[in-house]
Amino acid sequence: MWRAKNTDTFKPMGPWIVTDLNPDDFHVVIKVNDRIVGEYDVATAIFGVRTFISKMSGYLTLVPGDVLWMGTDGATENMVDGDVCTISINDIGTLTNKVNWQK
Repeated sequence: MWRAKNTDTFKPMGPWIVTDLNPDDFHVVIKVNDRIVGEYDVATAIFGVRTFISKMSGYLTLVPGDVLWMGTDGATENMVDGDVCTISINDIGTLTNKVNWQK
């Protein structure tokens, strides 16, 4: 599950990086086509951020500046071509991407 969300060369993000935050304080809101499909606090995750990083380092070579995605708090719905996915994290910002399936 974790490896599916963290692959080389793919991770839409930006346009900035925020540092010096406590990752256990993050509140995440996920929307698909302006409808909330997920909302959770990272502190309630099954594995804490530090445990997650430790486990992932067994699969990936991590260097300063790398970004890992932990995923969601439960089952997600499948998106289709043309859907718009928006992720918001307090104190960081909002990222919106349109799904574009290659045919």
